[in-house]
Amino acid sequence: MQHRALYIVSLLALIFLVLVSLGEIIWGSSQNGLHWTSRMFYGICHQIPERTLEINGVLMAVNARCFGIFAGLLAGWLLIPAVSGLTVQKKWPVQLFFVAMLLQIIDYTGNLLGFWTNTNLSRLSLGLFFGLSIPVAISDLFYNNKK
Repeated sequence: MQHRALYIVSLLALIFLVLVSLGEIIWGSSQNGLHWTSRMFYGICHQIPERTLEINGVLMAVNARCFGIFAGLLAGWLLIPAVSGLTVQKKWPVQLFFVAMLLQIIDYTGNLLGFWTNTNLSRLSLGLFFGLSIPVAISDLFYNNKK
């Protein structure tokens, strides 16, 4: 594996990102307004309560799609060593990323135009797929064994 230190630091950062995105579920409730985990994501996630997953009535710090992306990034990152033999010098990982991005656009546009209504499960699923596709698309940076 090339860039092992970068891989490990990124892995730790992604674990932290997923844990923080769980918000009050694991970090406890805030006594004075907006929880610190929600403030962390304020500029990058709309955090609409109806679009946010909850456990036992406690909302996550991010919406379902953002959590799916973050969890997918972590899962994809963990898969880099396992998929490296399948992705080295191949075009399909980048094509997979573009398909995942296109699905996001189609899903958003279809919901916006009223063709269908997104659910938190659909947002989570598409977010997971999109997040997973990113590390797979860049896995060549860590395993560049020319065949």
